[in-house]
Amino acid sequence: MRQQTLVLAVLGAALMVTAGVVGGLTLGAGNAAAASANGDKSVTVSTSGEIEAAADQAIVRVAVTATGNDSNAVRQEIAADVESLRAALQEYGLSSADIRTAYYDISQVRERTPEGMEAGEYRGTHAFELTVNNTSAAGEVIDVAVSNGADQVDGVSFTLSDEKRSQLYNEALTKAMGNARTQAETLAMAGDISITGVHTIVSSETHYRPYALETAAMTSAAGDSASTSVQPGPVMVTASVQVTYNATSA
Repeated sequence: MRQQTLVLAVLGAALMVTAGVVGGLTLGAGNAAAASANGDKSVTVSTSGEIEAAADQAIVRVAVTATGNDSNAVRQEIAADVESLRAALQEYGLSSADIRTAYYDISQVRERTPEGMEAGEYRGTHAFELTVNNTSAAGEVIDVAVSNGADQVDGVSFTLSDEKRSQLYNEALTKAMGNARTQAETLAMAGDISITGVHTIVSSETHYRPYALETAAMTSAAGDSASTSVQPGPVMVTASVQVTYNATSA
């Protein structure tokens, strides 16, 4: 029996609109290519498995902005509003780790005039990503932020926690392997050969697609006491594999 070698490599990468995992699992490395060239039969298929699940986490994007003729005054105004924002969010129940700075900038606007480019006012932005572990509370977090210093809401993404994402990734891989086996057996039957076992498996790519809502998709009732309503949607995880099966004449 030909000796088999097992090699496992997993590489991870994070996305803004998506997240991906790349990995490889190889069985029968070394002499496998040479043996195949000498007459061994094989079937190779590339396919994927997709899992849809309810999000268990929301990322709310808000910002504190200010404008003025003095950069230091703009900075101080933003700092004061951010202090109020952080205090209110922590009092609501978010931890300091859940309140992450996504972007900070103070710059002077350049305006084109008949006389040429002229310096205008200063504009400052301190943007945050707020992690909410209860998806139904996303609207409440928006209301707390807007009532305590935030004057810009850039949308909400419904995502997965690391634990659930890992679970769904494994489920998607299992589904992809099932699809690969079905396709391989169909091809083998058409080619009058029989599958005898797995030769190589490569997990080539995994897509993670959160459900995103822009500001325009959020709704609130009329009146000063209105609350923001944000409805979550499904999250998709897709795992792709390439599998080579050993085969013999039927």
